[in-house]
Amino acid sequence: MMTQSLPEKSFRFALPTNLGKKHFAIQQIIRLESDSNYTYVHFSDRKPLLVARVLREFEVLLKPMGFIRTHRSHLINKHHITGLDAEGFISLSDDSKAAISRRKRKIVINEINSPFIAA
Repeated sequence: MMTQSLPEKSFRFALPTNLGKKHFAIQQIIRLESDSNYTYVHFSDRKPLLVARVLREFEVLLKPMGFIRTHRSHLINKHHITGLDAEGFISLSDDSKAAISRRKRKIVINEINSPFIAA
């Protein structure tokens, strides 16, 4: 499976940091990983950022932008997927892997295979 092309329009996303809000292009975000009431945001061009928000809040905002909830602890950017293995993991462009829960496997595979249409 090849990395999917990114949408032509560049969407920006604001994240709260200890230095105030910072704006990032959606294309820079590879995945978000839950850690209790915090979320690690993993980028293609910088170190992960820890944000004091639950993953569900990000899911609501980012799902229309091509993000997929693959597991209770992972929200991934569809455009950074490089592969899918038989063990239930998605390979991403930064060589990381994200789990797919057994219950969501069919839904996730359908979402991966469907084309992305930006609103």
